Amino acid sequence: MAGEKGYTVLAKKVLTKKVLIGALAGVALVAAALVGYRVFGWGAMGPVNSLKLDLSRPDALVRTPSLSTLPRDLLTVPLARDVLREDFLFYYEQSEDRLGLKGSLRRIAYEHELGWGDQLLRMVLDQPAEVALWRDADGSLKHFAIAVSRSQLTRLLEEAGKIALKDTQMRVAGSLRVDGGQVPVYALNYAYQRTLLFAAHGQRLVILSHPGMLYGGADGKDGDGTAEKTVASLLAPEPARQNVFHAQFHLDSAAPEGHSIAVKADFLSFGYQPFFGALEALRFDFSKGAWQSKVLLNADKLKNGGYDSGALWPLLPHSPSACFSVPVDWAAMQPVLKRLGSKTSEPVVPLAEHLQGPAAACWYGSSRLHTPVFVATRRAQAGDDALYGSLFEAAIGGKDPVRKTTGKDGAVRWERSVATALGQSTPALAVAGNTVVFSADGKLVDQVLAVRRKQAPAASDLLPDASRTIGLIAPASLARLIQLEAFDTLPANNEPVLRAAANEHLVPRLNALKKYPPLRMVLKRQPSSGTSWETLEWQETAR
Repeated sequence: MAGEKGYTVLAKKVLTKKVLIGALAGVALVAAALVGYRVFGWGAMGPVNSLKLDLSRPDALVRTPSLSTLPRDLLTVPLARDVLREDFLFYYEQSEDRLGLKGSLRRIAYEHELGWGDQLLRMVLDQPAEVALWRDADGSLKHFAIAVSRSQLTRLLEEAGKIALKDTQMRVAGSLRVDGGQVPVYALNYAYQRTLLFAAHGQRLVILSHPGMLYGGADGKDGDGTAEKTVASLLAPEPARQNVFHAQFHLDSAAPEGHSIAVKADFLSFGYQPFFGALEALRFDFSKGAWQSKVLLNADKLKNGGYDSGALWPLLPHSPSACFSVPVDWAAMQPVLKRLGSKTSEPVVPLAEHLQGPAAACWYGSSRLHTPVFVATRRAQAGDDALYGSLFEAAIGGKDPVRKTTGKDGAVRWERSVATALGQSTPALAVAGNTVVFSADGKLVDQVLAVRRKQAPAASDLLPDASRTIGLIAPASLARLIQLEAFDTLPANNEPVLRAAANEHLVPRLNALKKYPPLRMVLKRQPSSGTSWETLEWQETAR
């Protein structure tokens, strides 16, 4: 037990490091699945109303025939089974918050001579449900709303109303107007600083993970109009009104055959999604014993060339730990370039018109998680080298002067030495022909230039179809990179307990990850118009 506690503390400490959060962005979909199951175990939460949470626009949506079977079905993915292992099922089933909730319900049922102590939990976990999730201030999916349809709720509501008048853990928090009538909202305090809300109408039950999702103000009783309207829709008897979140995820009203987890790209990209608005969301569907991935693309926002990444992979060095291309909307860069223009010697706004096509972000085992390399292409004969130099000097602060060099092939490179909290860094920007490359690690910029000169192997050398490839992941290299960052965050001399916990629990999982071959993400087709879900295949590639 001591080891498990140490591992929990370790996880919390490591996850607070932004550098590791960036590295684990690709695992966010798995986290969404886990959060969807961990219905009541969220840990301490801050005041939601201060975050201005928009209850009408969740970051993720889980649709499932049974929340209780979701984790076990997740483990049918070999990689998830080997990395997460069976003990994570035990953790979520025996989490402190879930046990606290179960104990509270049993106490209430016993003291008031009721028969639904465990029945209420089963009603939520073993029935078809939708779980909407919102991010907290720390960027994690921490707040949720669960909506289920279930008959035999009338007796439950009558008993809840009586209990709320005399029980210390349950009270009436407010009311909602649904179908012309008032529906009471109950607050259940099930553990120290843990309170959830629930309301029911007809055959519908809605549970909110925090009172602040619905109420705010100094006394915590001021209703949020948008939130109240959203919850009222979830409680409505008409299916069309219940599916209040489906339109923004472009989901039909029919229930999926299995589990379906949709996550918006804005959450996965830490808020940078406006720069690639054509990519709206990712989705995992579980049906007939297998998982399938899909991506939501808006064809109307794809520029000329669409999502063709064929020009990028021949420029990228071989064997990245992880590499992804995104369909950038370069016009969205204009406000940023305009603000930087007040600090530049040249007007840099025209660069938004010169850049074209998708861009790639890649991590390599020879560098660090906080120093990926970014590669994009510009229009032929743009003649804007001086603008890039001006942009680099304004964007990369530092006391040292910017050093400019020109190679024999005409490549122009700028670099500047910068002292950071993570040590000395030498970021660099280079342009060569129609290639633009930047990294906080200047060595990665040099590697891209070497690939362009045909002096080093390219990522495309072993790709059968580079144009439809939008991502590469090398589990072995990525695992080594994560381990390097984790141990750098936890030096053995300063954090001996947490370092020991990392050795015992984190390293075996990373070793399991290293056994898997490199994978590429293949977009089967691009939509010709409108917004639609397109199949995303994961295929093994040569090492």
